[in-house]
Amino acid sequence: MTAPANITPPADYARAVATVQEHGKTAVSWLQRQMSIGYNAAAKMIEQMESDGIVSAPNHVGKRDLLSSKAPAPSVAEEQMTIPVDLPEAHRAPDDKLRLLIERIERLMEEKKAIADDIREVFWETKANGYDVRMTREMIRLRKMRADDRREMEALMETYRAALGLD
Repeated sequence: MTAPANITPPADYARAVATVQEHGKTAVSWLQRQMSIGYNAAAKMIEQMESDGIVSAPNHVGKRDLLSSKAPAPSVAEEQMTIPVDLPEAHRAPDDKLRLLIERIERLMEEKKAIADDIREVFWETKANGYDVRMTREMIRLRKMRADDRREMEALMETYRAALGLD
């Protein structure tokens, strides 16, 4: 007999707590890789750790902090809930994979917006300090290029300038 999909065995949860506490990392995808489990199972364990006071609630960018280095002992009621029972598919709780994926996308979109706002703020600061924003963007673009590509582009620009009489 195996455990139903919506109940985590205490041994797996205890191992997850120990792993998070040992490494100090609280990301769902990291826990998923460490324990070789699915995303939903890892997410449920992290949420359980939040309700047990082991990790914090996610902040505005979805990052959690380790709050406790001590795992609570599972209660008798929790141990009784984890008795393996085979249930027909029709009686299992609906899979919330889609909800978790959508929430993950929403968190990433919030992070993306926060980063874009930070970048915009730095460009405003650049302008406030008297620097040309267009040139700053161009310098960033050039710094991303490989040195060989940059030299080739500069040689081509020089050739085009000479051809058009812009020197």
